[in-house]
Amino acid sequence: MTTQVKTKPVMARQVMARRVMMLGMTVVLTAGLSACSDFRRAIGEGKSAPDEFQVVVRAPLSLPPGFGDSPEDIVKSAQNSEVTAQASTANLLGSQTVEGSEFLGLFDFSGIPDDIRTKVDEETYGIQLEKRLPLQTLFGGVPDVGPVLDKMAEDLRLRKARLAGQSPTKGGTKAIDPASDQPLTVN
Repeated sequence: MTTQVKTKPVMARQVMARRVMMLGMTVVLTAGLSACSDFRRAIGEGKSAPDEFQVVVRAPLSLPPGFGDSPEDIVKSAQNSEVTAQASTANLLGSQTVEGSEFLGLFDFSGIPDDIRTKVDEETYGIQLEKRLPLQTLFGGVPDVGPVLDKMAEDLRLRKARLAGQSPTKGGTKAIDPASDQPLTVN
């Protein structure tokens, strides 16, 4: 009989513990499920229906500018804007006038030197050296494009120009001709 008396309180405690555990699990599960819809809405999966009782004030409709213009007004404004566009293009390009759609009228080609291709080749020599294949770098293979910059002479020229207060672009760039190993100046 003593064993039954001791087991009843133990069983009552176990039943009570199970109820408390079930109640705790129910609370946790309910809280978790209530958060699911907010989580879904936060990541964009849940749909949010608009509130049909909410009053939304919308801005009044506006007409685009020139909506009520007549065809004659549209033609006049197009002609004025064309003249304004030509004047602003002429101002941007630094010329006095721009004639219609002629290409030569838009640009002044008189300031372009005759040997421009030679100068561009000389300036891009360093870029072509950088684009060599690794094997060309290891075993030589310097492209025959133009002169190589004389680092020391060019550094000295730039320092002298800075001390004299001159522009670094004044004077030619000091270089060496790789074919004859003779110093030269690139303008």
